[in-house]
Amino acid sequence: MLLAILSGLLTALSMPGFLSGVLIWFSLIPLLKAMERRSPIWCGFLSFLYFYTHISISFYWVFPTLTENFPEVFGRFPGWVGGIVFFLMGVIEALPFLGFGILYGIFSKRVRRNPKLELFFVPSLYLLFEYLRGIGDLGFTGGRLSDALYKNLGIVQLASIGGTLLLVFIIVFVNTLFYILVKRRSFKMLYIFMVLGVVYTFDAIVGWYLPPPKSGSVEIVALQPNIPTKVKYNVSEKELLEKFTRLIQGLQNTFVVTPEAFFMTDISKTRTKETLERISSERNLKILVGFPTFGERKYNQVSLIDGKLSSQQYAKVKLFPFVEKLPYPFIFRIFSFLKALDYFDSGKEYTVFKVENFPPFSVQICFESYFSEISREEVKNGASFLIVVTNDGWFHYRTALIQHFSQIVFRAVETRRDFLQVANTGITGKVDRYGRILKILKPGEEARCTFEVSPNDERTIYTLLGDYMVYISLGILLFCILISPSGKSPFS
Repeated sequence: MLLAILSGLLTALSMPGFLSGVLIWFSLIPLLKAMERRSPIWCGFLSFLYFYTHISISFYWVFPTLTENFPEVFGRFPGWVGGIVFFLMGVIEALPFLGFGILYGIFSKRVRRNPKLELFFVPSLYLLFEYLRGIGDLGFTGGRLSDALYKNLGIVQLASIGGTLLLVFIIVFVNTLFYILVKRRSFKMLYIFMVLGVVYTFDAIVGWYLPPPKSGSVEIVALQPNIPTKVKYNVSEKELLEKFTRLIQGLQNTFVVTPEAFFMTDISKTRTKETLERISSERNLKILVGFPTFGERKYNQVSLIDGKLSSQQYAKVKLFPFVEKLPYPFIFRIFSFLKALDYFDSGKEYTVFKVENFPPFSVQICFESYFSEISREEVKNGASFLIVVTNDGWFHYRTALIQHFSQIVFRAVETRRDFLQVANTGITGKVDRYGRILKILKPGEEARCTFEVSPNDERTIYTLLGDYMVYISLGILLFCILISPSGKSPFS
């Protein structure tokens, strides 16, 4: 059990905002050692414990959000209930890895007899359950092993071929190799240094030969209003309009983007809409503004104002479970008290905004940047660059902001699109198509900044084929199981 917990700790410390991504190459070795020659049920428990430890530490910043911020802002439940919800969140996230451990325990005795099979069996099995964790109404991809590599520009370029799942496969492959080497009586540390030398030499060479950053041909002004959460849900529409007016003072003939839900009310039904339309017309400003809509259907959305409130809008497709949407109500109705502003309806399409004399682009809202399929579909629909608008004002710790911002590094490389994040309290910044973080605003300050982006119409292998690594992994698993000697029953 201690070895499984150690694996979870090492994995967490390798995540963005923690100690060092280098730890990811060793983090699974204790878990593999712990599951050595154990029963399938025991392996399942150890694997669950590993991932629960990892996710609970990696997302520690959710704890004060649930125990302090939510109770204070909405007043629907006491802080101790938020603590229970945090515990259950970790359980839900770790449950898929119960399956990983059980299947590992069933088949590992067979594949361990051939180290070459073991080398490919373990990363394929891990990848399959990592993929399953990210699908469905409760799906989430935060905390993937690949997140640890967001600063390794050379290695990250592989995401344009196979997405972050390819990176996960490589990481687990290296961990399995090290585990096999450590077990040998003739083990020498030199072997590990040689493997890491190859990995980081590849990273350095690819990073060195990347095309240099270009000056963008399109200018976008991002607004970071820095409205604290305690204020945001109580401030009047008039005060928000005054802040918006102050932030855009002196701007003309440009494109302006606000964070998610800059206005907390449906301004399409108030005089604020008319004021924004007048500002847009008089100053020749195109304004992408976030606000919820309440009618027959309720949406968390962004809309374009180009002289008039345009019909071009994007309604959030991937709603955050429990906070914006109640998943599987017949099971989780008891958790409806976690609802934030309201329960929203999911958007139906991945909008590509088309503005005269401006390249086509698409928008994502908040944690949608964690899901690669959204960026991929938007690019396939014709987006030449991408924007994510978010609040991120709920979180006390900078770790949360770093982890969220790091996601656009992978989305940019996967699609070869410049990616701009516009956040209420930060991090607001730009990542180019090669995953380079070129410019950010200091979090926690009211600011505006002009970013230059370069449109691109290239289609990567990953954009075209998606998560094909899942099918490759399934093929590898079947191959390993079929050709390995059966031996005794794994339950004997």
